[in-house]
Amino acid sequence: MNYKLITIGKTWKVIALLFLTACSNGQNSDSIKNNTEANQQDIPEFEIIFPETEFKVETTTTTEPSVGNILVTNQILQGADSNGPFMYFIAYNEVPQNIKEITNGDPELLNTALRAMLVGSAEKLGGNDFEFKNIKYKNYIGVESICKVFDGDGIIKSRVYKIENYLFVASAGGRKISLESVDKFLNSFRLKN
Repeated sequence: MNYKLITIGKTWKVIALLFLTACSNGQNSDSIKNNTEANQQDIPEFEIIFPETEFKVETTTTTEPSVGNILVTNQILQGADSNGPFMYFIAYNEVPQNIKEITNGDPELLNTALRAMLVGSAEKLGGNDFEFKNIKYKNYIGVESICKVFDGDGIIKSRVYKIENYLFVASAGGRKISLESVDKFLNSFRLKN
């Protein structure tokens, strides 16, 4: 396998692990906006609309030294209803320097890196049987994936975009979750400018 692709896979496994560390409840909000610390990094201003539930959205920000001290912000809504557990999630961070160097403007390598990131994060939740498609938001490259979880009794659908110098990943899924509610969440992502 190509050295660049191996390095991309290893780096994205670390980042995917970071995205999954914020899996607990916090403050309630149906529309989450960038926090102050993230705004200081000039992250493109965006919003995404979480479903209204009795559970709360938690926002965490961590610095990850293993990929150049990048600041990773996670926002997650998780809980359970009569259909079982569910999760709605967005994370964003600056593109790590080594990924910039490895992909170096090559859309094919970037798509490979984005797919590796989605697989790495979903596998931590038991994801398998992945389907992918290349997508765009405005003029920004992205990848969408859907996979099975809970021994085929649930799904996780995710989208990741490279927007300017940042990565945004939004995911939703659960056991017997409505694909309509997943798509509504993912489709609510928008840049404000």
